[in-house]
Amino acid sequence: MKYGKVLLINPAVLKSYMGPIRPPSGLGYLEQYLENNGINIDIIDMSLGYSLRHLWKKIEKFRPDLICVTIWTYRYKDTYEFIGRIKERYPNVDIAVGGPHVSTLRKNVLEDCKDIDYGVVLEGEETLFELCRGRKLEEIKGLLYWEKGEVRYEGDRDFLNNLDSVPFPKYKKFEIDKYILKEMLIISSRGCPFDCIYCPVKLAIGQKLRIRSAGNIVDELEYWYNKKYRKFNFGDDNFSFFKDRVYDICDEIEKRNLKGLDLRCGNGVRADRVDKPLLKRMREIGFSYLGFGVEAGNNRILKNIKKGERIEKIEEAIKNACELGYDVTLFFLAGSPGETLSDIADSVKLAQKYPIFDARFYNIIPYPGTELFEWIKKRRLFVRQPQDYLNDAVAFSRKPLFKTPELSVKERVNVLRQLKRVENKILRKNLKRKLKQYGFLGRMAANFVPIEFMHYLIRQNKFIRRISEKIRYDLNQRPLDNIEC
Repeated sequence: MKYGKVLLINPAVLKSYMGPIRPPSGLGYLEQYLENNGINIDIIDMSLGYSLRHLWKKIEKFRPDLICVTIWTYRYKDTYEFIGRIKERYPNVDIAVGGPHVSTLRKNVLEDCKDIDYGVVLEGEETLFELCRGRKLEEIKGLLYWEKGEVRYEGDRDFLNNLDSVPFPKYKKFEIDKYILKEMLIISSRGCPFDCIYCPVKLAIGQKLRIRSAGNIVDELEYWYNKKYRKFNFGDDNFSFFKDRVYDICDEIEKRNLKGLDLRCGNGVRADRVDKPLLKRMREIGFSYLGFGVEAGNNRILKNIKKGERIEKIEEAIKNACELGYDVTLFFLAGSPGETLSDIADSVKLAQKYPIFDARFYNIIPYPGTELFEWIKKRRLFVRQPQDYLNDAVAFSRKPLFKTPELSVKERVNVLRQLKRVENKILRKNLKRKLKQYGFLGRMAANFVPIEFMHYLIRQNKFIRRISEKIRYDLNQRPLDNIEC
């Protein structure tokens, strides 16, 4: 065995305003796969508030042969610097990296950060295990490595088709009680077959859609159910792609008598892959929250961004979900190619038409490798360079990154500011509905407490975060026939 002791590190880069929500599933899968194959694993999640001093203690106590670090494209320079600090202190310990940034930029990552010894592209379980057990580097598909001062790559590894054969995460080495929510993220499929011009997902996990069976998914739910978990969030990009599988999941949950579940599709489902009978069945066994990736308010812009959906179908799905009592969040993009102020007004109109839980209007981000990125680059429309905006947290929400003939930089600034007010207005309306049952105090909170102040309290106080999540959970346990749309 070349590397018998492996330390997995989640750097403190991706942060929610609520704090560390739940353990990172990507590292969870690696932990379980390697441990099942005889590798000694330890974990440190830096997002839990750990400093470099804590990391040094972990390394000196565990003494790993190999350190593995996740790299996201967002603020990748911070992660490069973090890796450099590790290498400076422990020059004899090899460092491997994986994650979306590596799968997208590949050789460039090792060339830009020479402290990295290996890069794992796309799915990492088999590639990392082969590296650990000492297989010749030139025989390992999906691995970036150095040879004679150059980065070598032997090509992509075939995707894992039988996802049931991959053990689901049990997070044995994670400090699981330190995360904000007692909620598990479930990944029931991998890959995305669609061609949206802005989305880097297919670069990171591939376009070939592969799914886990209903029985295997419910095995994971039942494992955590027996550990007193009731909240589960499906993080798939295509959870409902195959409707029959969703029905099978619902039937299996019912068969095993897993009651009192709060199931969410927080990453969003495609509107053209759900209908009212399916949504009703999902609601019956515990699904309470759906996100819809709407992106735009009319068919012209949906066609521009190659969403592959019609606005009529999207609106039908929103209406059905609201009528069935789901908490619905709509995700929109602001400033897509060809989008005008009138088009954005269509998005706002749709967001305000139904009694949804939330609407989020995102400043569209051109990620390297996407069709959107190449479109902007070819036309020289960047107003900020990628190496700058990808490492600037503020740019993701407030600063225009490119311009188009339809929307100038100044217009984009104004639009983003206005859309923030729309978000707050929708959230306020939702609070009024949700807190109505709490009488006078509920009305006071819904009408007079500033939204930004509420966000501040949630950010600053762990107790309030837990209380707000409990209120949301309790409200979602109302019987179907008592829910008003």
